[in-house]
Amino acid sequence: MSPAPAALQSDAAAFQTLERHQHRREQAIPTLTVLSGPPGTAMSLWRRWLESRGQGWCVSLASREAEAIRDWIEFLFRTRNLEADAADVLGAAAGLSQGVLFSQLKGKTAHERDLLLQELFPAIPGTDAASVCRCLLQPRAAPSAPTAWPGLLTACEQNPLRAFAAVHALLPPGEAPALLLAGVGPGWLAQAARATARMCDTVPTLTAALSVEEQAVEFYLNGEESQGRALVREGLLVLKAVSSQALKKRVEALGVRDTEALSQSLSRLAADGAPDEVLTLYGGAARERETATAQPEAEGQARSEAERFLSALLEALPATRGLFELNQRTGFRINNRPVEVDLLSRRLKLAIEIDGYYHFQTPEAYRRDRRKDLALQKHGYLVLRFLANDVVARLEEIRDTVLEVVSLRHNAAGRLSAYGEDAHDRD
Repeated sequence: MSPAPAALQSDAAAFQTLERHQHRREQAIPTLTVLSGPPGTAMSLWRRWLESRGQGWCVSLASREAEAIRDWIEFLFRTRNLEADAADVLGAAAGLSQGVLFSQLKGKTAHERDLLLQELFPAIPGTDAASVCRCLLQPRAAPSAPTAWPGLLTACEQNPLRAFAAVHALLPPGEAPALLLAGVGPGWLAQAARATARMCDTVPTLTAALSVEEQAVEFYLNGEESQGRALVREGLLVLKAVSSQALKKRVEALGVRDTEALSQSLSRLAADGAPDEVLTLYGGAARERETATAQPEAEGQARSEAERFLSALLEALPATRGLFELNQRTGFRINNRPVEVDLLSRRLKLAIEIDGYYHFQTPEAYRRDRRKDLALQKHGYLVLRFLANDVVARLEEIRDTVLEVVSLRHNAAGRLSAYGEDAHDRD
């Protein structure tokens, strides 16, 4: 589905604003982009602009700097080899070419590695930089995302901003990921604005944005002036939602019959600011659902379309972006057959299964699903099962259930991380 010309014009104007913000950052002027409007619209715009620049980005639901910085650093561990980055910084300070020190460290005994590093650490100016490199390179098991944060905090004397600046300094110019904080309400915005203001002061080149609803921004800006409010006001970009009526016309153009369930789901998608690709998949899922109602043999395709739509929708929402993979194997087996899950989050140990008509057709199909649930639970996964029909007809209920469970699993993972335990999948 191609965007309307007005949408293209709006994108061009928004991109120009984002480029102006980035130009200020390149001049070392602390700058915060504030995407005011539906979360899906904000996510889609931010993603497309960053992709045009070839820049990665991290989403955090935090409102406090320590939590936001932890999420940003954990994202780095998932997407980069920070140990290699630290070795390059340390090696460059000692006059070595890129990659040389990291290669030298491989295969050395713990004692040999320690002796080599001790000779090089004095070459790095600044206590935090040396401490962070030591934390990442000292002879021990390579740090993982959940376990690294406490060690980095300790290395920087429990100061999150110092840890953030030191880790950011390890990255080659232009390769630091952007940060998007997403939340709801003026209270969240007040905390998030203070946190990001301090982060942008610490690292002025940080590409940072807040995604929050328009009403919260209006309420927040009426308060007493502060650095956070000044940054919000200067970086404000208001994004308008597509009306549910306009969405209905676009989905109906795909050949989907208008129903009460369709209208309710479209209202939810309009409120979320669902991008075009999600709407296209929703139209396909709704159309296949109608086909399966008349032709039960088409049930498999309807379930597949529902899976694809739900996967795209979760990827378009800030709270669930990057968490789920479609049709993934878990790494363990039942009766020597690999276990595959419709939507799998290894980070949160959460499995979502989309069930169609054939899941309930025979007692053996029912038993097979229960055996699969038990195997997932034994490996620490929480299992959510939804009917394929409900993904279209009861979208808001399913969306809210997933968001609630994701929030609970995030909180549990955060508590494990605080105690230095690995909350990630080890299978």
